[in-house]
Amino acid sequence: MRSASWRWNPAERRVWSAFGRGAEVDLRGSTHPVRAEVLAELLTGGGDRAAGSRAALRLRSARIVGRLDLRHAEITVPVSIGGCSFTDVPELTEARAVNLALTDCDLPGLRARLLHLRGDLVLLNCVVTGPVDLRDAHVGGTVTLNGSRLADLAPAGDPVFPPIDPGTALAAGRLSVTGNLHARQGFVADGQVWLGGATVGGNLALDGATLRHPAGAALSADRLTVAGSLTARWGFTADGDVLLMHAQIGSQLNFHNARLQGAAMFALHLGGARVGSVWLTLAERPAGRVRLSGLQADTIFDDPATWPAELDLIGCTYRLLIARAPSPPREPSPPVPVTVRQRLDWLRRSPEGYTPQPYEQLAEHYRRSGQEAEARRVLLERQRRRRATLRVPGRLFGVLVDGLVGYGYRTWLAGIWLLAFWALGTLSFTLDPSAARNPAEAPERNAALQALDLLLPIVNLGHDNAWKPVGGTEYVAALLVLAGWVLSTAVVAGLTRTLNR
Repeated sequence: MRSASWRWNPAERRVWSAFGRGAEVDLRGSTHPVRAEVLAELLTGGGDRAAGSRAALRLRSARIVGRLDLRHAEITVPVSIGGCSFTDVPELTEARAVNLALTDCDLPGLRARLLHLRGDLVLLNCVVTGPVDLRDAHVGGTVTLNGSRLADLAPAGDPVFPPIDPGTALAAGRLSVTGNLHARQGFVADGQVWLGGATVGGNLALDGATLRHPAGAALSADRLTVAGSLTARWGFTADGDVLLMHAQIGSQLNFHNARLQGAAMFALHLGGARVGSVWLTLAERPAGRVRLSGLQADTIFDDPATWPAELDLIGCTYRLLIARAPSPPREPSPPVPVTVRQRLDWLRRSPEGYTPQPYEQLAEHYRRSGQEAEARRVLLERQRRRRATLRVPGRLFGVLVDGLVGYGYRTWLAGIWLLAFWALGTLSFTLDPSAARNPAEAPERNAALQALDLLLPIVNLGHDNAWKPVGGTEYVAALLVLAGWVLSTAVVAGLTRTLNR
């Protein structure tokens, strides 16, 4: 039934008439605006609804004046508004609706906290100059924000409860989406995009999007849950921090050919996140620290050309580590050869200093790939980095063990040292023969066996006690005994460390 308080203009009569039939009304060229209160009454039970008809609001090219107040409303018809401008922020807080589609519209903001949609939410190619509030909303279908431009210019004197943090363009904390969430193909947010605690049942796509919030986080999505993949590829740009702490991504977290320009501290924070695979094949080196501490991933793809200057890897676990170069859309990403020396430099980028776990994790990766020599090289470097944290006596002993047996990872070094000292002793005892202690019982003089008997602290070949060095060879004999004990101790210490690991 019609509201007696209305004084309809021609544009409003056309909208009212078409509503009951679900017909589209295009007001292009009309000089008459459409009052928001007219639309609100239509959507909450008004309008001429013919029996058996499918009522719907399908409005194009209108100027909507006043506030569209649909708080707590039950909207049972589809809503499609295209090419329209709103003078006031539409209010859909705690509303329940079938779907909502805004295309090519200009809005000063959108309030839809606790909105419940059975279908899709579409905000396509819109210009929104104030915050879009989707906190605690539920969308039974897909959310599409492609091509829209959002800003954080909240209208003055129009408070929001609970308040939105200043500088937030999209507030979607704890948003629940059954399908996909798409914000790509030219999507721009001048202000923070907040998805903290949000749940997406499909994929979250930010490919080609631009998020700008130089004063803080461009994307803040701690404890975000995405059943499928989160992609921010091919031109995705974040001028501000990207925070995904404790996020859970079922498949890929993909930043292939993206640009990350951290603002406050972190270009990318994945601390405590759990993902299937991570693609860090960026278009350029990120500005700011990248934190992967506590990240659990099956596979990490990265590119040495864009490794960050500061990289936190404490507690990061992965099964495979693969280097790939960025590539254009729909082209394969070519492999990049990476040496173990480069990977060790990758580990040294931690601003927190030395910790053993990243070295152990990298060594385990090499072992799993059948690269035992590379694994030993990583573990040797771990011991050398640890040595720098010890007191002077520990560092000195570490240098000794490293030089003699490579902390047990290069035990063949002990053999080289033994050969060198054996050669020294043999030459010395040959040039300056020792005197027999008991000529009647002394075996035949053999400089090589005498030197070997002095070098081996446990084995007795019968030459050490039978021949007495004379002159300068006394010092050589003492050196051989000392070297034998030191080498034996170093070998035992090195092997003990290896077995304990």
